[in-house]
Amino acid sequence: MHFPRTSRREALSLGGKLASALALANCTSHEGQGQKLARHSQALVRTMDLSGTVLLARGENVEFSDSFGLADRDSGERNTIDTKFNLASIPKMFTATCILQLVEAGAISLDDTVGMHLPDYPGRDAAERATIAHLLMHRSGIGNYWQGLAELDGPHPESHRDYLPLFANIPLEHEPGSAFSYSNGGYVVLGLIIEAVTGKSYYEHVQQAIFERAGMANTGNWRLDADVSNRAIPYMRSEETPGEWVDCSSRLEPRGSAGGGAYSTARDLHHFATALTRNRLLSRQMTQVLLQGRSQTPVGSYGYGVIEQDLNGVRLLGHSGGHYGVACELMMFPEIDTTFIVLTNGDVDAYWDIEAFVHELVAGPTDETRNYRFTQDLIDFAALNGVEASMACARTEADGRKTREGMMDLAAFRNIHRRQNTVGIDLLRLNSALHPNSDYAIYRLAEGLRVTGQTASALTMYRRYLERVPDDAEAKARIDELAQD
Repeated sequence: MHFPRTSRREALSLGGKLASALALANCTSHEGQGQKLARHSQALVRTMDLSGTVLLARGENVEFSDSFGLADRDSGERNTIDTKFNLASIPKMFTATCILQLVEAGAISLDDTVGMHLPDYPGRDAAERATIAHLLMHRSGIGNYWQGLAELDGPHPESHRDYLPLFANIPLEHEPGSAFSYSNGGYVVLGLIIEAVTGKSYYEHVQQAIFERAGMANTGNWRLDADVSNRAIPYMRSEETPGEWVDCSSRLEPRGSAGGGAYSTARDLHHFATALTRNRLLSRQMTQVLLQGRSQTPVGSYGYGVIEQDLNGVRLLGHSGGHYGVACELMMFPEIDTTFIVLTNGDVDAYWDIEAFVHELVAGPTDETRNYRFTQDLIDFAALNGVEASMACARTEADGRKTREGMMDLAAFRNIHRRQNTVGIDLLRLNSALHPNSDYAIYRLAEGLRVTGQTASALTMYRRYLERVPDDAEAKARIDELAQD
């Protein structure tokens, strides 16, 4: 990206801010991928508050692994290679593997309907028309349970069956098999099918069928209130109190399910990837059935609990996971026998950066990583040159690339968190200008102005937002709150 030349003073300032990243870009060719990953990860501790563990392996041999940041900010306990992180949606791979083991054993068929194994399932349309294959591929039409959890007046679900009232009676989002619609509810149903067929709880079965067979001694579906050693607490930057980090544990589900939420270490996930790709959990033929994309989505081809992507001809298999204070991914590159794992317990920006870095490290630049780098370059340029100059650069340098709205928003609040308010507000103004049709960008600018004490400007932006979204109760409450100050 060829931005206008800055002054020597500005260039030195930029160099000081991004020294590690620039050094990485100029790595000599003899440096191994593990060394490059080490340099880049270390830089992210400073630039994006990286907190977590990264691991790069060739086959069964770990080429690089390291841990950064704190597992517990109150006690000062640091993350280590043995720290257990919440996996969010990565365990969908465990559930899918269990299902295909049962298929291979002849206990079920991918074409079986929900009702064949759960005759009392409340949603009759799903029971009669949604198949196990549909559930695995998020094509069943069964919805999610997040709204039900948010409105829950009482204890959280203790078992998979306890989830059913939260989503099972909601009409199907589409005819089974006709469309892709990501569904945690669908994976809860898969957990119930596993329980019905095996006569065991999902937790007992996945422990025996996956964790024990793959040598995953530090993986489990422990409750949040259980006394588990070396478990990372999920954190996000506080947007209300710059400089502070918020413990997000209360926003997680009390226990994982077939849809996600188990805890594991980077080494254990490497054990899983090795066992899976070396046909230790399934036969070679059934492993190939599992590791195949089947349904196109914006982020790749979703198969049976596995996402397949083509990065410049390099095949990537795996799954990511995200929740409040949780961002993680298992990446497997089977043709080059390479596995990469990132587990974090902080905000998502460092994870985004590592994901883009690894994609380029393995396969070279892609459209996705070019958009990421373009946005990051623009963020860095705006920090030195302000909104107008950055808009001019964005118009002249875009060349088909797109800025990532969420990425710039998070960078803005990262700067506000560090009390670099001018840079933060400039980035929010730039984001709104780059995405003029985004109501969200206007609202977030209003939020940034409010948090940094710019009340009059914040009120103006909240009112502008309400012109577009007149029924937003939260925005109205913000105006009332500011009017009383």
